Amino acid sequence: MGSANKQATKENLIDVGVGLIRHSGYTATGINQILEAAQIPKGSFYHHFATKDEFALAVIQRYTEGENERWKRVFNDPEASPLENLRRYFKDLIATYGLKSGPITGCLLGNLSLEVAAQNPEIRAVLRQAFDGWQQAIADTLRRAIERQELSKNANPDDLAAFLVNSWEGAQVRAKSEQNNEPLTLFLEFAFNVLLKS
Repeated sequence: MGSANKQATKENLIDVGVGLIRHSGYTATGINQILEAAQIPKGSFYHHFATKDEFALAVIQRYTEGENERWKRVFNDPEASPLENLRRYFKDLIATYGLKSGPITGCLLGNLSLEVAAQNPEIRAVLRQAFDGWQQAIADTLRRAIERQELSKNANPDDLAAFLVNSWEGAQVRAKSEQNNEPLTLFLEFAFNVLLKS
């Protein structure tokens, strides 16, 4: 197998893993299930990943890259105000991960934080890094909103960003348990009509 084919196999494994782990969780997703979904032999998995935990780290990285692309695309829209960009971003998350797109499975970062972070320091560190990058991007957007006088100059963008990330993750857990969008829409309404109202 050539290096291009090997890389394609690895990429396919990771893509399949993102979907399966988001849907079923880390523990419930077995290697045989991953192999069957990716349609590759068992040896191919262990050629690319020594352990399931190593595979999970690659899955987190892939998921984070996709989400980073989303916020970069939305937050850097020069046509809209920073707060409009932020609202559009969360609306996009609801449209992508809410009930209309299928059963609500929650945020992969949040799910893995609940399921395995306490037992695995390496996974915990990667999850923390992903959350920190996401929170920083929101804080930077809020700083631009303060500069444009959309928010009070006394607002603390870092604390607000942390609160938004934490509240969104909580809303995702509740939406997942109830299988409806109400916690997500309540988050959106409170965040922008109360917390970030100029």
